[in-house]
Amino acid sequence: MEAKTLLDKDPQLIGSKVDISIVAGLYKGQYPSRLEDGYEDVWKLSHPFLGGGLLPMYRGVELKLSLSSDKSVYKVNGSVLGTVREGAIVLLVVKVSGEVQNLQRRRFVRVPCMLNVEVAPLGFFLDSHHGWIDGVAKDVSLGGVRLSLKGNCSSSFRDMSRFMLKLPLDDVASYLSCRLVVVRYIEEHDVTELALAFDFLPATLEKSLGRFIREKELASRRDGR
Repeated sequence: MEAKTLLDKDPQLIGSKVDISIVAGLYKGQYPSRLEDGYEDVWKLSHPFLGGGLLPMYRGVELKLSLSSDKSVYKVNGSVLGTVREGAIVLLVVKVSGEVQNLQRRRFVRVPCMLNVEVAPLGFFLDSHHGWIDGVAKDVSLGGVRLSLKGNCSSSFRDMSRFMLKLPLDDVASYLSCRLVVVRYIEEHDVTELALAFDFLPATLEKSLGRFIREKELASRRDGR
């Protein structure tokens, strides 16, 4: 299926979460967004943010996009055409092209780890000094992560549903929007545990995270012999 026919095949994708992956340049990384509107090969996405401001996006920047339906994850290529303002909302206009990659959802292997991460509830002002909380990822899979934060902050998070996760892998920090699944305070260790499910996992991060998980699996098998 060509990318320009995807919305005809699955019009319910309008309004779905989108993960934008910039594959090269100063702002290389992954950023959460949403598909607001589209016709054939021209899509309008909510403009991604970096810290407290709009992420600089220039015409011609190459992107990889991941969109999720109930049963599949669609991956398409695109390039930036520009930005438009509709009322108070800034939209990123993208031209999609090529073939759609359709991935079936599947169960994920979870492995223990000790990764220093940062997390922040979406809706709060984020910059380099505010909003981010240091944490440690205790286990991870291609579907999500379980992490711990110092102290008892469970009551502050129970009414929140979405978080931004800063995940460092291969010396690159990736920003992922996540859904809060579980929050609990462990008094014995004075930590708050969060279980987060990834909204989307871009192909570049899926590859590096998959390699990290396989390495952890092999190490666990060696230790068990």
